[in-house]
Amino acid sequence: MWVTDVHFTDVDGSFGDFMLEQDLVYCDWSDEEWVVPALFICDLNSIPFFLRPFIPKTILGKTPWLHDYLYRVQPKGVERKMADLLYMEGAIDEGMSEDRAKWMYRGLRVGGWMAWRKNKKLIAKEIA
Repeated sequence: MWVTDVHFTDVDGSFGDFMLEQDLVYCDWSDEEWVVPALFICDLNSIPFFLRPFIPKTILGKTPWLHDYLYRVQPKGVERKMADLLYMEGAIDEGMSEDRAKWMYRGLRVGGWMAWRKNKKLIAKEIA
């Protein structure tokens, strides 16, 4: 369940990167609260070019923020599968049909490993 609404601005007017104006809060199926902090920047849905004609970038307003945040930060105890499941649940909570959300989830499971691995390497460099 989305606890707060999403408020964001286009960073440079290109509709490429967006900045969250205030914390975005989601409460999952186990009542755990997930917070995407204000000022976090993301590109919303990173959709492969060959699928873009079928899935508009702005189909969801809140879910991509949480998913991108979890992929980028990879908080302790959060695995990629959890981030992808939260995407599916959050999408359904935003009004996406369960069937479509499951297809989006499957797509994340197939292709999301590249972004997860890239971010994991960046995190390791920052810690070292």
